[in-house]
Amino acid sequence: MSNTVLVNFLYETLYNVAIFSLPPLVLATAVAFLIGLFQAVTQIQEQTLPQTVKIFVIGFVVLSFGASLSAPLYNMSDRIFSNFHELIR
Repeated sequence: MSNTVLVNFLYETLYNVAIFSLPPLVLATAVAFLIGLFQAVTQIQEQTLPQTVKIFVIGFVVLSFGASLSAPLYNMSDRIFSNFHELIR
């Protein structure tokens, strides 16, 4: 297997992982900002509130859009394992 093929597979895998993790991270960051702003305005000192809401937001996003977000990862891993006999030469 040449280094370019390995680098291409690695690049595509990392790109797909970044695409999979981007929507939950962006929504969790936005929710944490809004909750932090709400806490600053109302002077609520509860420290577990942002983490709890972020966990629920991430869980909702993964449950709602997990199939469409993980499809490229599944296809990539299927392609790697289907062509594994050609890659080890």
